[in-house]
Amino acid sequence: MEKDYKLIVVWNRTNGLSSFTLSRKRVITILSIAFVCFFLIVGLSVYYLSEFVYYARLESIKKSNQKLLRTFYELKERMRLLESELSTLVEKDKALRTYADVPQIDLDIRKLGIGGRRYYKVKELDILFPDSLKVSELVHDIDRLGRLIKLEKVSYENIYKAFQLRSRQIRSTPTFRPTMRGYITDGFGYRIDPFTGKRQFHYGVDISAPIGTKVYATADGVVTVTRYSKTYGKVIKIDHGFGYSTIYAHLSRIYVKEGDVVRRGEVIGEVGCTGRSTAPHLHYEIRQFGIAKNPLDYFFAAIY
Repeated sequence: MEKDYKLIVVWNRTNGLSSFTLSRKRVITILSIAFVCFFLIVGLSVYYLSEFVYYARLESIKKSNQKLLRTFYELKERMRLLESELSTLVEKDKALRTYADVPQIDLDIRKLGIGGRRYYKVKELDILFPDSLKVSELVHDIDRLGRLIKLEKVSYENIYKAFQLRSRQIRSTPTFRPTMRGYITDGFGYRIDPFTGKRQFHYGVDISAPIGTKVYATADGVVTVTRYSKTYGKVIKIDHGFGYSTIYAHLSRIYVKEGDVVRRGEVIGEVGCTGRSTAPHLHYEIRQFGIAKNPLDYFFAAIY
């Protein structure tokens, strides 16, 4: 038979006593509930105590990290200044591209510097700092600024290459008279040939000057022809690149040879009266992609 348990409670001497009869099953149930409640209370107490200790420690860390906080605030300020300077560089970039005749960077490409990766692991550090300072935001800003700087670096390299090309193009374009002295006696266009008496097209200009007058290369280039011709006499032809070439004819002396690299303003020969010539002079031609151009349209810069 199942045993019962009797609980006797003494209230006081006057009121007597009371007794309760509990079955074994009921006792086990009460004890089980008591144990569950005990462990639940202990568990909750440990949890809240650990949370309390954690946040207390966290606040302590926040307060003890004032130097680190100042460093982060300084970094944020430097980031702000760098972004301001970068904005200035972007405006200069636009101006330089306009000056160099280089297409502007598309806005969608510039926006590549706005987005970026999300740093979830770094976000876990945000709780160590005040709400006004997010480590994840700082890391994100640094990453974004790095991409923008890389974009500007590539942009400026392209602008520099464009300026180099433009500079070479300018130095390869004939821009002045090939002699310091002399007068233009025959211009570009149709004229009466002094030898045949017929109307004939004159592909250059004739500059009358004393024999021995120095002749200068009118642009950077490579000498492609140095020879004697029945028509041109002693002649030099220079390929300047970008479609330009020049011819210097009726020379008395030639100072260069085929394959020489010459610079603008370099002496390449002397005025003479060789070939088909009635008097000492320099016959000078400019051609662009094989088409004769009027040299007078290119006499707009000083030689020296």
